[in-house]
Amino acid sequence: MKRFATSCLALTLAFGAAAAHAEVPLPTDPSNSAGGGLPGAYPLTVSGANINASPGINSELSAGGSDDLLVSFPSSGPLKWTDSRHNEGDIALLISPFAPNDPSYYPPNTHINYKPLQDGQPFANTTLAWRVNLFRGALLASVRTNGVNNGDTYAGSPVGTTRGIAYFNSDFGQGWGFNMNDGEFKNGGAGSVDLQMGVAGSDDGRGEASFNTSAAYFPYEQGWTGAWVSGGTDGPGAFIASSAGLDAATVVTWTSGLAQVALPGVNSANDGMLFVAPTNSGNSSDVAAATPTAGGWKVAVREDEDGDTSGASYNFGSGFQFLYVPYSAGGLVGGHINGNTGAAIKSAGDAQFDLVRDSEGQYRLSVYNAGGVTKKNGDAGMLVLSVAGTIPTDATLPDRTFLSYQYDSNSGDFIIQSRELAAFNSPNSDNQFGDDLALRDSDFYFAWVDFANPLTPTTPLAGDFDHDGNVDGDDLTLWKAAYGATAVGDADSDGDSDGADFLVWQRNFGAGAPVAGAVPEPAAIGLALLGGAALLAARKRNA
Repeated sequence: MKRFATSCLALTLAFGAAAAHAEVPLPTDPSNSAGGGLPGAYPLTVSGANINASPGINSELSAGGSDDLLVSFPSSGPLKWTDSRHNEGDIALLISPFAPNDPSYYPPNTHINYKPLQDGQPFANTTLAWRVNLFRGALLASVRTNGVNNGDTYAGSPVGTTRGIAYFNSDFGQGWGFNMNDGEFKNGGAGSVDLQMGVAGSDDGRGEASFNTSAAYFPYEQGWTGAWVSGGTDGPGAFIASSAGLDAATVVTWTSGLAQVALPGVNSANDGMLFVAPTNSGNSSDVAAATPTAGGWKVAVREDEDGDTSGASYNFGSGFQFLYVPYSAGGLVGGHINGNTGAAIKSAGDAQFDLVRDSEGQYRLSVYNAGGVTKKNGDAGMLVLSVAGTIPTDATLPDRTFLSYQYDSNSGDFIIQSRELAAFNSPNSDNQFGDDLALRDSDFYFAWVDFANPLTPTTPLAGDFDHDGNVDGDDLTLWKAAYGATAVGDADSDGDSDGADFLVWQRNFGAGAPVAGAVPEPAAIGLALLGGAALLAARKRNA
């Protein structure tokens, strides 16, 4: 087994005290397939990406040419994302390529059924990153288009405009990379999962599709609460993976195919939001919803081609994943929205967003920079969305709508849509499958994931730029790198990284829980302060 000893030093320098908490795996390469290559920094905080995916013109849905995708990452952060394998409906995502500014660490700018190190395809630098893994955290995907016409065909005729569904599977993920669970460079491996994309509604059984999405990773090491829930029958639930301290038998209870999630000490009406997603690995897409009730959440998973609009049909005992986001989360911009009015039932970060209901099933969201004046653009971050309403005719059942969003560059707003799951042979359809998928109001949760300064499980200490619970030398390193460029080193919440933020760091140096082996020597503290002061003075002179 080839062990990268030099990577230990790199990881220690990158993460400092945080590495002691997270038990970052040491990268290894038993087969020498990586040729001595390394991944970038291990992801220990929330990170997200906007992902574009399209087939070639005139490809046939689920047939000729549909696996030849053009995949790109127009924006991501704080760590960059890449992919080491893709075809129609599937993308093997990785976080933190070793050289994030090198184009060779991203998929090629061409339509290709991409799978380096497989089927004779040569090694590619896109594999030198951390392969996303269910054992390490929650992975949530959003559809980032409110309808797309890829110019493809099916059965010899144009497909037309389709809507999409996206989520991560729970039991199968190919694509080479460094496994986030054990550090080994391999093809997939235990816990590796893929982003899956499917046509919403009826599609003659085709299932898979390709369109623009966004994805976010919430590491359990950072303190997020969540789980990947196994499918079950009546009685206590079981987890495939979860954050520390959760007892599946008490947190999840199955009754007649529906799950009840009850988190200890949490009141679903007031304390936070539960984002849920299906996790099946088949080509037939599912949708999931969680409605707050009795202090917890009732969860339903449904087949997206199910035409029973009463909501009484669902996939009995189907697995799903959930992520709990408390309203007290640091930097949270989001909330529980009343679908009938667009008003917030409960929210956080109100000064940084406006949300209005434009019309039936359509909502306009503005996300603002610090100060609440200028709007965030579509490259600044992404939205995580989850249905939280009930069936209009049965308030005991979670709703059967599905959500998507799209950035409107003219208004600077994000247009969120909630649509009814199925409509067959509709005269209003704009695709050959007869889907109408009418817009319909439904309550939902949303959270904004900022690529420069993402939300945290709890409000961070001022000056704790790496969100590891301590204000130390690692935070000074981040402040230096961010100075004048990003908000990563922003301690006073004014939207930039400047000398005022250094002074906050200096005042709070040493705050937080001590970490064994991570307390710097007095001399090191002095050097850090002198270095920061010198940098600040030099930049003031050059300003």
